[in-house]
Amino acid sequence: MRILSLGAGVQSTTVALLVTHGELPMLDGAIFADTGWEPKAVYAHLDWLEKQLPYPVYRVSAKTNLSIREKWERTTGTRFISLPMFTENGGRLWRQCTKEWKIEPIEAKLRQLLGLAKGQRARRGIQVEQWFGISRDEASRMCDSRHHWIAYRYPLIFDRPMDRTACLRWIQEHGYPAPPRSACIGCPFHSDAEWRRLKTDSPEEFQEAVVFERAVAQATGDRQKQRAYLHRSLVPLDHVDFSTPEDRGQLNWLEECEGLCGV
Repeated sequence: MRILSLGAGVQSTTVALLVTHGELPMLDGAIFADTGWEPKAVYAHLDWLEKQLPYPVYRVSAKTNLSIREKWERTTGTRFISLPMFTENGGRLWRQCTKEWKIEPIEAKLRQLLGLAKGQRARRGIQVEQWFGISRDEASRMCDSRHHWIAYRYPLIFDRPMDRTACLRWIQEHGYPAPPRSACIGCPFHSDAEWRRLKTDSPEEFQEAVVFERAVAQATGDRQKQRAYLHRSLVPLDHVDFSTPEDRGQLNWLEECEGLCGV
């Protein structure tokens, strides 16, 4: 059984559509693990993508059926926050979000598709080939499966080598809309460019992240004496300057002199 882990971003969308075009072997399905806190653009893109595919897309969520944001709010800060936010001592909070909202729901669905009851052990031997949309420029993210019944496969590295730029080019050449960035609204791994894009293009969602950060910062500060922040600068999100040097009136010298004297 071949199943794609579908994040609905650039790379996994490319894999999904490459299959549709016969450029990769047919899949038995794709699984989208819904954290409940993706940008609206991701859900809209997923709705569109699902209609383009000749195989089913299964949408799954964590056992609680609560989003990352909702789970924190419901527990009023009594449960250790699972996002890897930045702390004032130079460290980060424990990262549990990927395991709880992505890996575990997908594996539960794979077991269901295999017809395995709760607690039932899978037979020896590979039964599921789980595909990931990790591109050639992200090869360091590859890892091995922790289960004997699942084999990981990376088609954009070994079968149809492509980097992210090549994926975007392939999507454009085939007349498809460019996929949005797939990540939770309040993901601490956002780059400044991503935060800026969210603030500019989706101010309501940016404000969600601001309100969430304030609640978490207060709770972590009270309990651990170390406030947690979504931005690595340890500055509240709504006070971070996301502008570029060009926005501030500075010249980009690499463009000005082509970098020939930039030693």
